[in-house]
Amino acid sequence: MFSARWQIDAKFGHKQTALELMRKWEREIGSQVGIADLGFQIMTGSIGAREATIESHHQVKSLAQLEEFFAKIAKIEAHAKWGKELEPYVVSGTSLWQIFRIVE
Repeated sequence: MFSARWQIDAKFGHKQTALELMRKWEREIGSQVGIADLGFQIMTGSIGAREATIESHHQVKSLAQLEEFFAKIAKIEAHAKWGKELEPYVVSGTSLWQIFRIVE
């Protein structure tokens, strides 16, 4: 089992807009690729983390399942459009994927 974490930092004063766009992605794009089956969560920095940081967590059973997820979203035109809509509210160069193995 793995936790796939995608992280961005919102530009100062734009965190709420970035969060609203993340929820829009969850409703309109994630719902098309079975995001409900991936234990999807959105988190923000609080204590010991940058307040501007926004993370989405996806829990996957295998790296193959994660690759399948990536392949599905790459085929959705609305995903590319959403990325361009989000871009003005994100600090350039802060997008980061991290994959952690869940120890049970």
